[in-house]
Amino acid sequence: MPKKTLVSVIIPVKELTYYLLHENLPKLTKQSYKKYEIIVLPNEHAQYDLTLLNQYKNLRIIPTGKITRPAEKRDIGVKQARGEIIAFLDDDAYPDRYWLENAVEIFKKDKVEAVCGPGILPQETNIWEKIFDEVLKTWIGAGEYSYRFSKQPKRFVTDYPSMNFLIVKKVFLKLGGFNSDYWPGEDSKLCNDLIEKEKGSILYSPEVVVYHHRRNNLKGYLKQHASYGFHRGAFFAHGDKNSRKIEYLVPTVFVSYLIALVFYVIIVRRIDIFFLPFLIYGLFEGYLLIKSLFSSKNIIISIGSVLILFLTHIVYGLMFIKGLRKGFNKKISIYD
Repeated sequence: MPKKTLVSVIIPVKELTYYLLHENLPKLTKQSYKKYEIIVLPNEHAQYDLTLLNQYKNLRIIPTGKITRPAEKRDIGVKQARGEIIAFLDDDAYPDRYWLENAVEIFKKDKVEAVCGPGILPQETNIWEKIFDEVLKTWIGAGEYSYRFSKQPKRFVTDYPSMNFLIVKKVFLKLGGFNSDYWPGEDSKLCNDLIEKEKGSILYSPEVVVYHHRRNNLKGYLKQHASYGFHRGAFFAHGDKNSRKIEYLVPTVFVSYLIALVFYVIIVRRIDIFFLPFLIYGLFEGYLLIKSLFSSKNIIISIGSVLILFLTHIVYGLMFIKGLRKGFNKKISIYD
């Protein structure tokens, strides 16, 4: 019988969270694939550490002290990992029972350097998470990247977030780990280096499933997508190939159009062909309204998704412009 591959599951946290204690770790213990270790990286030790270590025999807790950025924590975890495959997982996500079994099989069968899969919304969520999910799992809200939030056909990808990302350890180390100068976006930089420098491949599979929470309030959601827009704009300016895709420019083009439309209305004072894109966008919003109503069977979620879609595009588009301007200035950090 062939020797099974050891997998190291790495989870960076500030501190032990409700999701980690009540969803993440309990679900990890139910994996059909048994040869794995769990490495949790909080800032400091907690009073529950000894209890957890006794409860989960394959768990290791490694405090990182002053090192608090998730990318740096993950790098520390990889250096301490004993596995040949590294599985990155967020603390607010928990895996499907066959998560590791399916992933390891793909590594063996397809001979790829990295594997990823969808982060599906868990059943136990609040209404905000459900609204945000309706936006993210549609092509209107996430473009071609809606496969990150729902099960879609198997494919090779060039970019994937670290909430559900597995990679061969020796490849990760050869790449130098995450670029901790950036957060978020360090996972995008890693993927770009894997594809462009190492000529590696990342295979998305709908069978490598985790259940991932969305932000649970409006402020947190908009702040998250503002950061996504900012970093994507900066990486576009840096020339990262996986950031130079037309989908990332659409929200900025839309914002620019809306600004021009306002000036047009003020100056010309009439409705004509210039309003056509706005009307088309309205049809897209109508499509989302109906789709989310059938999906959620909740009119509040349906109406909420329409409003959030608009806010998402505005916030992302504006911050993309800011990131673009920062990214083109090579003399300073994008955070200066």
